[in-house]
Amino acid sequence: MLRLSTCSRGAKTASTLFPTSASHIHPTAAQIRCYARPPKPSSFQQPTAQKTTFNSTSSTTARAPKASTTSNIITFLTASSLGIGAYLYQWNQHRSSSGAVSSNPFDFFSPAESLTTEKWTPIQLTKITKVSEHTSLFEFQLPSPCTIPISSAIYVKDDQIQAMRAYTPVHSVEQDQGTVQLLIKRYSEGQVSRFMHDAKEGQKIEMRGPVLIWPGGREDLKQWDEIGMIAGGTGITAFMPIIHSALTNPDKKVKISLLFASQSPEELYFKDELDYLVKTFPNQLRVSYTVDKVPATPAAASETVAAPSKWEGHVGFVNQSMLQDLLPAPKKAITQGDVAKDKEKAEEDVKKSIVLVCGPENMVNHVAGTRGMSGQEPIRGVLGAMGYQREQVFRFPN
Repeated sequence: MLRLSTCSRGAKTASTLFPTSASHIHPTAAQIRCYARPPKPSSFQQPTAQKTTFNSTSSTTARAPKASTTSNIITFLTASSLGIGAYLYQWNQHRSSSGAVSSNPFDFFSPAESLTTEKWTPIQLTKITKVSEHTSLFEFQLPSPCTIPISSAIYVKDDQIQAMRAYTPVHSVEQDQGTVQLLIKRYSEGQVSRFMHDAKEGQKIEMRGPVLIWPGGREDLKQWDEIGMIAGGTGITAFMPIIHSALTNPDKKVKISLLFASQSPEELYFKDELDYLVKTFPNQLRVSYTVDKVPATPAAASETVAAPSKWEGHVGFVNQSMLQDLLPAPKKAITQGDVAKDKEKAEEDVKKSIVLVCGPENMVNHVAGTRGMSGQEPIRGVLGAMGYQREQVFRFPN
């Protein structure tokens, strides 16, 4: 079970519970836009009709003659036309001044719904940027600004077949934001990934969340001295906000080590940014890369065309030699023969470092074994062979 964080207009709401099974370029946060609804007309008291009485011998009361039915219909239609015209004019003025993307004037009449864990909300897809052959960055305009916690996920639903998939936002930060960006790779067997890559700008996509997966906020990171990370492909999106939060924390210098694995150099998302951070924080951040294969380097066509730079990282699947001197060392397992004092010290040591794993299911299984239904299955794979224990590794949901 995961802790939930619900977005509301300009503020966070209380946490709840919701099950999950989750899978980014780190752009600047887009300007938050607030769309004001037109003011409601002030209420007024309808004056009471007064009867006119004339002095006469019979003391009768005079009444105004009845209007014809045709006159009433004409008056009603005229007033209605004027009212609709005034509304459409006001909506068009609002749309022009605020930059609203909706083409439906009656969307302006209804209040904007917030992104929430309670129900599916249609969210406007405003921009699609192709990042690699099979991966694109999808930007959405939130109905109202909200906070998306670090290490959280947002569910996306293909409403045609009612399939859903959780994705970690690219730029989740510890403050309100008006947009959200998802880095999604298209997989032939992935129903929601195919649905998203077939979507068009301007389309509304049903979303729900955010769902907190792992407490990675600035205050949460203070408990760790070292954090090791193993990312595969778009799984790096879960780690970028954590890295930024840890490096910019003035209260504690948490050391981060990352092995980023992908199929090709083209799919090493954020590589330029990671290399820059390594140069800026050399004592806190270490990054290593590995790719399944390196494309052949073509010869330069002429002296004026430079050949691509030679690949200097690892080649092949994640293995022990790549991780041996990079990650925090595994701690010795606590046995029943340990005395109470040694056990307490061992438990304290375990809490000071942790290894996080996020990526495609086959990669996570290879590195640390399956999560299982509880997400806390014993550690197997490469990390298991290296001696890491269950409490020392956290596997992000796929």
